[in-house]
Amino acid sequence: MNAGAYGGEIKDILVSTTYMDENLEIHTINNEENKFDYRSSRFSDNKNDIIISAILKLTKGNTEEIKAIIDSNMQSRKEKQPINYASAGSTFKRGKDYITAKLIDQCGLKGYNIRDAYVSEKHAGFIINKGNAKAEDILKLIEFVKQKVYEKFNVEIELEIEVLGED
Repeated sequence: MNAGAYGGEIKDILVSTTYMDENLEIHTINNEENKFDYRSSRFSDNKNDIIISAILKLTKGNTEEIKAIIDSNMQSRKEKQPINYASAGSTFKRGKDYITAKLIDQCGLKGYNIRDAYVSEKHAGFIINKGNAKAEDILKLIEFVKQKVYEKFNVEIELEIEVLGED
């Protein structure tokens, strides 16, 4: 999906990807062939392909400086994201000309819940599990949020997460 945070994405460090296709054939492709975009890659459209391995090229740096960056990023996450609850991470993609979490917040949905599935009060772009939420609860809440944002702003928000195994 080209995961990313704090100005970096997987595409920035990926050299090659080895995957198995639906015919059980193994392929290795380079960075460009992954067709990276915001939260997507060629694998977003080829759901039957299974990534087996990847080669990443990391940059050597000063250990203390790297640790300081990691600590700063973790502090930022603690302040801005609901990391004290189970979630699948950021639930919705940013739009091209809007911040999805702000639209959800403007719909008054922070804290809205279906059973133990909640729109995070800390960051409206996260659906969190405050205890015993089931996939069905989370999926219903996602659809409710999408519907309310569409009704208020005429904007169809997209999932950042991938839903597998549920109808």
